[in-house]
Amino acid sequence: MADQPQRRLRRFSHVLFDLDQTLATYALTTSDVVSVVWNRLAISVADLGFPGDAAIRYDALWIALERSARSADELRRTVWKSVLSERGHASSALAERIAAEYGVVRRSTGARLFDGVADFLSSLRCAGYGLGLLTNGLSDVQWEKIRSLQLESLVDAVAVTGDTGIYKPDPQAFRPLIGVLGAAAHRCLFVGDSYESDVIGAVGCGMAAAWVRPAGTCAPGPATPEFVVERATELRSVLL
Repeated sequence: MADQPQRRLRRFSHVLFDLDQTLATYALTTSDVVSVVWNRLAISVADLGFPGDAAIRYDALWIALERSARSADELRRTVWKSVLSERGHASSALAERIAAEYGVVRRSTGARLFDGVADFLSSLRCAGYGLGLLTNGLSDVQWEKIRSLQLESLVDAVAVTGDTGIYKPDPQAFRPLIGVLGAAAHRCLFVGDSYESDVIGAVGCGMAAAWVRPAGTCAPGPATPEFVVERATELRSVLL
């Protein structure tokens, strides 16, 4: 019972997390997956360029078109048709073969939690914090990752913006999760790697933000994160 006064004085009652590059990452980068696909389909650099270059364009188009897509498979086909077209290849059949193989490789290699994340979440829960997860992205992609990582057992509530079509940083993307958790926004800390989506969104919703800052970046806007860390697990010293 000796720690009860400390718990009553805590600033935060709930900690909410982003998923990608905050708690977890894909086992293979986009460039790695494209390299595997190129090898499996015997695609030459002379035909479609270096895998790394194609991967950069793939990621850019994915982000640009994601919110209008209904599924990951549909979006992969659309993106690869555009990538090939830009490289002078109008073959829809080849684009569909690449998209299908890309999906096979991505699903088979999957995602992984960063070191120490599972123990960190468990420690927060044991310390009495309510925990939530809010991730941008297509429903099928994000729920597949969430379930494969068993994150539903590590947090109290999960929200995927693709389910509603309202994406971070829109404050309306955050509020339903706060409501499900029964939390007050000013007593929530949101932890994420994207300044635009996570920091701006959380501050705009009345929460404090912890920025898992990508190496070599600086804040590009006026929203101020409460904490800046290299890894989410560094917040252990602040919260526990």
